[in-house]
Amino acid sequence: MSLGLGITNELLETPTDWIPTDEGLGSPLQLWLQNNVQVTVNRWSDSSNKQNHTIQESEANQPSGINNGGLVFDQSGTDKQYLDLTSSIGIAENAPFSLFFAARLDDLTNETILSDSNSEFIEILRNNQFRFKGNVPGAKTSVLKTDATPFTTSPMIVSLIRPTSGELEWYVDGDYIELNASTTNGTNTAGFDFQNIGSRNDSDRFLDGTIMELLFYKEYITGSTLTRMHTYLKEKFNIS
Repeated sequence: MSLGLGITNELLETPTDWIPTDEGLGSPLQLWLQNNVQVTVNRWSDSSNKQNHTIQESEANQPSGINNGGLVFDQSGTDKQYLDLTSSIGIAENAPFSLFFAARLDDLTNETILSDSNSEFIEILRNNQFRFKGNVPGAKTSVLKTDATPFTTSPMIVSLIRPTSGELEWYVDGDYIELNASTTNGTNTAGFDFQNIGSRNDSDRFLDGTIMELLFYKEYITGSTLTRMHTYLKEKFNIS
């Protein structure tokens, strides 16, 4: 597995004026794994004010390295690599959320981003499918599908956003992804928790690639603020 991001050997981070705590977003921001900020293979400190750091005390399960300010997860060995949060983050039924992450993946099948159990997770299912599963008050799975192939092994910015009404919105590199008729449960108001990064319940569907930055909000981010968020991440990682 290549540890590079496929763009440059230098840090991708570039200056940007707007930051993800502007416009009152500091309060709903629950987790911010910020590129090149307090990141080691056994701990990626939370840059939000929640202090919910991601850790991996087991040396065998630690990410294989740091590249361009992010963590590299290499699943080619027997021991799988992932991180756990200090405390779980919960989203109630009918509550909004916004997830943003910058990544360069080596595989596009069952790549878990966040999870707490087998019935609570967010994963890249295929190159044209995104899956979200919640379990409050009961298990409900959404499989978002599109006719295009927006997920690639190139560096990308991915967003999954939900208002209180539950309609899931999917973006890649700031572009809204149109869902096709094969989508299952495009509206999903189920609540969920998560405490794992890069694995489903620390047991399977391990992420293979590099997470460069990740942000999670208990807020529906939309309009000009959403545009600024996408611009912030795209400029930071030189993604057009």
